Amino acid sequence: CPSCEKKKQLLWAEWLREKLLAPVPHRHVVLTMPRLLRPLFRRRRELFGELSQAGAEAVAQATRARLGEDARPGIVVSIATAGDLLQWHPHLHILSTDGGFSPDGSFRQMQAWDGAEVMRLFRERLLARLVECHAISAELLHKLLAWRHPGFSAHVGEAIPFEHKKAMEDVACYLVRNPLSLKKLVYLDGRQAVLYRSRMNPEPGPKLRGHGPPGVAGAHGRSHPGPRQAPDAFLRALGEPDARQQRGQDRRARPWGRGARGGEAKEAVLAELGTPPLQGL
Repeated sequence: CPSCEKKKQLLWAEWLREKLLAPVPHRHVVLTMPRLLRPLFRRRRELFGELSQAGAEAVAQATRARLGEDARPGIVVSIATAGDLLQWHPHLHILSTDGGFSPDGSFRQMQAWDGAEVMRLFRERLLARLVECHAISAELLHKLLAWRHPGFSAHVGEAIPFEHKKAMEDVACYLVRNPLSLKKLVYLDGRQAVLYRSRMNPEPGPKLRGHGPPGVAGAHGRSHPGPRQAPDAFLRALGEPDARQQRGQDRRARPWGRGARGGEAKEAVLAELGTPPLQGL
């Protein structure tokens, strides 16, 4: 129920602002990982704890690097598992104080944030934790660190004054929002179909493409597939084309598809991760 969901978001945001957050400026930080690592978190859900710890450590270390080792920031971490079109996309949303607290309780605000530094710290800590948990090998760790384009990212938002109640509550609601947005649903009258679109991705989402009314509930219920569960299984049950198979067919039709050197290299890394090769990954 959209009304009940929004009410719960507002109640949580109000509690967060009134009971938990310190009356200081805050920032919204978003941390993402390469697509290559995302299947690990689908199969091993306990790794989400390592993911949140790595994000918190990266933000805390970035704060201490600017304000001194005795500075302690306030951090709230939210784990998201869906992307803009409901694809599997584990990442972090962090609400952090725009600075840190000294041992005497005084607050020191940071003059500027370095997103590249936060990304580097997050990458190092997450990969180290994955190696420690035997999720990836040390050899793969060195390969990922040597990538020219790391695949990790860190977005640091503008400082939000604590007095701006509406802005603070909007960010807090965003941290616990439902991955499926009713505003992105488009009903095709006369065709009995529903499309899932967004401004960032104008193409329809693969999990809601061409669905009649029964498919909407099925897609909503399986927006977060469980371990070893095919995300497009319900498409086949409804007689719809499997989006993953279609992407694989399109890729094999290209001259630079699976047989190319880049495809072979990715297959080798996936094999080292213990991930079965997926079409279109």
